[in-house]
Order: sequence, then C-alpha cells, then structure tokens
Amino acid sequence: MTKNEAAFYFVKDINILLEDVILVIFLNKLGVITDMYMEFYEKVEGLARAIGVTTSTVKKYYLLFEEHGYNFKRNQQGQLLFSQDDINLFKELILLKNEKGMTVPKAVKEIIKDKVMTDTTDVTDITATTEDITVISKHVTTVMSELDELKQLVKNQNEIIEKQQEDFKKQFLKQEAYIKDSLEQRDKTLITTLREVQESQKEMATSLSKDQAKKKWWQIWLD
Repeated sequence: MTKNEAAFYFVKDINILLEDVILVIFLNKLGVITDMYMEFYEKVEGLARAIGVTTSTVKKYYLLFEEHGYNFKRNQQGQLLFSQDDINLFKELILLKNEKGMTVPKAVKEIIKDKVMTDTTDVTDITATTEDITVISKHVTTVMSELDELKQLVKNQNEIIEKQQEDFKKQFLKQEAYIKDSLEQRDKTLITTLREVQESQKEMATSLSKDQAKKKWWQIWLD
C-alpha cells in the first residue's frame, strides 16, 4: 500500500469515526430534550378534554381533592398543572362516583385515603404542558436538521476523497503503463543495438579474415 492510499483510508476511517461522534451528539441532545420534557402536564382545559367533562366540573373535582389534603402542582404563574397520575386520579373518580350509593365527595375521600399526597413544593421549571409539544417538536426537528447537515458534510467529504483516490489510481495506472512501455522500448532498443554491434563485429571479423587470406605467406609473416 502506498503512502497516498494509506492516507486515503486513514481519512476515511476518521470520517466514519466522525459519523459515530455525530450520532452520539445527536442522541445526547435528544436525551437532554427528553429529560426536560419527560413528564407532560395538562392545564385545566386539557384535563377536562382528557376525562370528558367541563372545566367547571374539573374545578369542582380538584377543589374536593384539595379539601381532603391532595395538592396539585402549579407553575410560576400559579396555574394548576396535572400530571398523568393526576389525570388517572380523576378518571378513577369518575368511575367510582357512578357506583351505587356513591357520591362525588365520598368517592374523593375513598380515593384519597390510599394515595400519597403530592409534593407541594413549587415547581419553577415545569413548562411541559400539552401546549409545549410544539416546542419539543421544534427542538427535535432542529437537532434532526443539524444531524442531516453534518451527515451531508461527511458524505460530501467522502465523495471528494473517493474521487481523489479514483483520480490517483487512474494517474498511477497511467504512469505505470508509461513506465512499462518505456522499459520495454528501452529493452528493445538495447537488444537491437547489441545485435547491430554483434553483426558489425562479425562483419569486421569476416572482412579481416578475407584480407588475410589474400596475402602471401611472407606478407602475413611480416604482419
């Protein structure tokens, strides 16, 4: 393997590693977003839709729960926020109150005695209501867009490197063919030259033999 080929595969390995790093970054970003909005909260209107009653009925129900010591979370603006557990609590109330001999206050009291009171600590970072799903979606879309851009960048770099490698191979093969042809031509020229020299030497030797054959014996002796 030549140095250029080694460099090519080294850069390609780096790009593969870069793709893995990009994926890790994406997953980390997505994880941050998921952690931020892991639990969704409904406001009064959302809760009313979820359990199929009016907002005034929801108000009646949550006031009864709070009278019995159950407290719901609120945001910084003082708006009530209902978690999925809270929603399930209201659904349980609707089922229980419809049983024979059961009233809403009795049903609330029955449900509360088996429930752990909700932490009443102010939650200042609760922003994930159903209205914020659009915000979450935008965050995910942004991360996905960034990931696509980075992947496209890596793809473009790989295409450039592959093209350069292909050009290098073509140039290398061309040079190799040129060198091979040059060597073959050199060998042919050398062989031809050697043959010409040998032929010339033979001709000279033959000519010399003929000249010596024409001389008299005493001329050869003198030579």
